[in-house]
Amino acid sequence: MNKEIEDFFEQFSPEVSNISKILLEATAQIMLPKNKMWIDQADKMITFGTEKNMKGEICYIKPLKDSVNLGFFHGANLDDPKKLLQGTGKLLRHIKFRKSAHIDLYEVSALLKTALKEHHDRQKK
Repeated sequence: MNKEIEDFFEQFSPEVSNISKILLEATAQIMLPKNKMWIDQADKMITFGTEKNMKGEICYIKPLKDSVNLGFFHGANLDDPKKLLQGTGKLLRHIKFRKSAHIDLYEVSALLKTALKEHHDRQKK
């Protein structure tokens, strides 16, 4: 993990930082190197995608005061058989994690792969 990311996580509690690091590792394994990753300091989140716009962004990790959201910019379009995604917006959906022990990496990876496929299918249109 590079210094910029370490510094970013330092502004959050140890548990939130730990959750964020676990999600970052899982997300990076699926999204990189075919996509980009950047820190959005204004919104305090790490974003993955092909471009810094709604069309190109795929997912994000947003540390909060006492939880971390793993969000999907086009989450409303994702197949979510386990009903993990929350949110009522037109497109955005997220999973909220309060404890690192609650992270099911198999389910997280499955949703990340689904989001990646949805993104590539959408880019072809």
